[in-house]
Amino acid sequence: MDRDADSALQLREADGDAEGRPAAGYKYEYETRVTFCLTNAEGNVSHDQYARLFGVVRELFGLDFIPGFAEEAGAKYLLKTRNAAYEYIKDFFFGDVMKIQLYVSELTGASFTLAADYIHAHTGEIHARGSQQIVYTDMTGRPRRIPDDLKTLIKSVMMEEVRDAKEG
Repeated sequence: MDRDADSALQLREADGDAEGRPAAGYKYEYETRVTFCLTNAEGNVSHDQYARLFGVVRELFGLDFIPGFAEEAGAKYLLKTRNAAYEYIKDFFFGDVMKIQLYVSELTGASFTLAADYIHAHTGEIHARGSQQIVYTDMTGRPRRIPDDLKTLIKSVMMEEVRDAKEG
């Protein structure tokens, strides 16, 4: 996988199965160094950049782990963001190394929620959190049930404690 020099993808907590799918409890991790284009006049990472980075990591996860994602998303179905929320705990600044850990936190018939922790790579501190509720729709934007194969894949990577809480 060819990524730019200041970014890296890696598996966390589980290497996945023989077919390359991540295992339960999996967090998809993206690492990047904060550059000036991510900062504002105050010198910290601007609030809108957290949403942009969330989108990047979400798309990379889809490309890496959802079969046919590149060919089908946007051509056969849409993944529409219904709502998004971010909690800003501590600022990131120019030169900081940010790790974004993305995971599935909820799954329903037609939607799933992705959550992300924005972590300072050197201190391990969580600086921000985000979540997005994603709705599976047809090409006209009407919500549709998530197909069984995609639902099975999403369930397989959900955090164990979240899955237990939802099922139990």
